[in-house]
Amino acid sequence: MKKQDWLDGLKVMYPVIISYVPLGLAGGMVLYDAGLNAITILAMSLLVFGGAAQFMAASMVSMGASVSAIITMTFFLNLRHLLMSSSMSGLIKKPSLPFTLFFSHTLADESFAINYNQFKNHEWTANKALATNTLAYATWSISTFVGALVGSAWVIDTTIINYVLIAMFISLLVSQFASKLYVFVGLTAGVLAIIFTILLQHTIALVIAAVVASFIGYFIDDYFTKRGDRI
Repeated sequence: MKKQDWLDGLKVMYPVIISYVPLGLAGGMVLYDAGLNAITILAMSLLVFGGAAQFMAASMVSMGASVSAIITMTFFLNLRHLLMSSSMSGLIKKPSLPFTLFFSHTLADESFAINYNQFKNHEWTANKALATNTLAYATWSISTFVGALVGSAWVIDTTIINYVLIAMFISLLVSQFASKLYVFVGLTAGVLAIIFTILLQHTIALVIAAVVASFIGYFIDDYFTKRGDRI
């Protein structure tokens, strides 16, 4: 890859990279508290690369869950990566097997959202997409390792992680506002999330809101496309 590929990847990925640092530090500290050492945590980040899965694993280890149970839960939690990888396959033309394997392994929710947006709305290449993935991958892995080292020396309150997550996903959401329809779907999802949360009193409300808003956006887009209009 050329230097420009890395610079272009960094230009679009830096909000996520900034967020990954405190998240990774917190993840490393949580995993260390669960009983894993720094080298094991680094290996886990390099092999699994799934923030949600690693936080879940820390919780399950603390509760004394078996290795098979942790692997099974991680598999189902990361199953969405199959959908993300298949979505990207149509945008990257004739990749080599090593490229495909590494790109798929380093694809996360955030890098998928950014790369998909770049491919759809900007001039973007496979190498730039891989650079974007790799920057996130390296940042997360290093941050969790450093977090484990910090956790072994100091006890730090990780409450800030909640606010960092919110800030990161707001940044990703705003970056997707490429048209009025995207803004409408985003606002609709927010309103529905509030309504469903009040009605259901469960975090599944967020998933339902996202799915319903996506279908609403799809049908609106399909309606105006058939009329020959753009929104």
